[in-house]
Amino acid sequence: MEGKLRVLIVNGSPKGEHSLTLQHSLYMLGQEPAVEWTVLQAGEALSPIDYDESWLRAAIDEIERADAILWSTPVYTMLVPWQLLRLFQLVKEAGRNAVFKGKYATSMMTCFHYYDHLAEAWLRATCEDLGMAYMEGRTADNMDMLRNDHRASMRFFMREFVEACRSRSPLERKYAPLSDRPSPRFELAATGAIAKDGQKAAPRTVLLTDEYRKDGNLSRMIDAFVDAYPYPVEVVDINDFPYEAGCHGCLRCELVGECDRKDGFQEFYLNLVDTCDALVFGMNLEGRYLRPVWKLFLDRTFSNGHRTSMMGKHTAYLVAGPLRSLPNVRQFLEGKDNVGRENCMAIIGDEYDDSALLGRLLRDGAVRLARAIDGRYQKSVNFLGWGGLKIFRDLIYGMRGVVRDDHRFYKTHGLYDFPQKDIPKQLFNLAMGLAFTLKPVRVQAFERMPSMYILLHKRIVDSGKP
Repeated sequence: MEGKLRVLIVNGSPKGEHSLTLQHSLYMLGQEPAVEWTVLQAGEALSPIDYDESWLRAAIDEIERADAILWSTPVYTMLVPWQLLRLFQLVKEAGRNAVFKGKYATSMMTCFHYYDHLAEAWLRATCEDLGMAYMEGRTADNMDMLRNDHRASMRFFMREFVEACRSRSPLERKYAPLSDRPSPRFELAATGAIAKDGQKAAPRTVLLTDEYRKDGNLSRMIDAFVDAYPYPVEVVDINDFPYEAGCHGCLRCELVGECDRKDGFQEFYLNLVDTCDALVFGMNLEGRYLRPVWKLFLDRTFSNGHRTSMMGKHTAYLVAGPLRSLPNVRQFLEGKDNVGRENCMAIIGDEYDDSALLGRLLRDGAVRLARAIDGRYQKSVNFLGWGGLKIFRDLIYGMRGVVRDDHRFYKTHGLYDFPQKDIPKQLFNLAMGLAFTLKPVRVQAFERMPSMYILLHKRIVDSGKP
């Protein structure tokens, strides 16, 4: 490739020139004299629902002229912001996906390393589907760029990317193409709805969906689930909310306590989660994620900050589309519930040739959700939940003077579980540390370890008591 390499920085941050992520991208490309770069402010331009169509036409032309693309984006709700998702959607709707084909691409992401792997996985797979050669990108914490060693690695990374573009280096495709085979049609059996429990204390159950009472598998799955569920269900179509715009990361909700958007979403969402006992989600997959309206909705839920508003409540997911081919979507759903200490009782896809089997899964899932609510069942939390919450714990504690509502929530709910504050364990380790300097003590501990390790647990088992 002769002349300067033309790199287009596509800034997915709705903050525009005030994007922290963008500063990382500008620094790296600013160190490359043989590169000519421009910035496309996609996140800022596509935040309003009514975007400028002339901007989109010019943006597509810029993408077409570029030799390579650097996706510069923060991570919102475990993925890139809705605005960047929207860019891909609009280019596809314009019939211009070919502008991406053959170009090299990589990414620069900033976040607190909260599920950033899912964000890059989606971006990489999407680029590969469009025929782009994607080189593994970089993710950074907000303060990383201030360190000399980190900046040295940033420069190395960009040199490698530029060299790969110039030499047309082969890059491995990580994700297999998605099959275009639709899920089998779910034929809803006429089993009849069970009588709903009309008692005043019936739990409030809300079903959020992007499709309701249409000729699609999801609508029929919802009908089967609702018919089998013993309590009343309120159905909310998230397409019907009058969104003003997407979340633009201004943090007014964190600093002032109110969302900067004036469409009433914050009040709508908080009333929903504060008063419901269970949330059921009816979701269509599109591309390698959910339908874009879900990303718009989920990003806007950040108006509640980092507070896990559904803690202790129960959820279920009905998903139409190739869920088995998209394990990252399933991990997103599981991770969201784990971090929030929600109790997911079912994730049910529609990829079944046997409609009767899918019908039974839906009915059993509905009944199991009701039993879990009645029994106040609390699921165990795995790495997805513990790891995610530890990141938020340290983040909120380090910024507690600024994010005061989050700090109060974490303090009230005992989420500041720092190990150094466990005094009994500290004393135990101090004593053991001294004793274990002696080899005979270590040998004796080794010999007694199997029985000592289960001593307290075995007492509960042997007692026969609840």
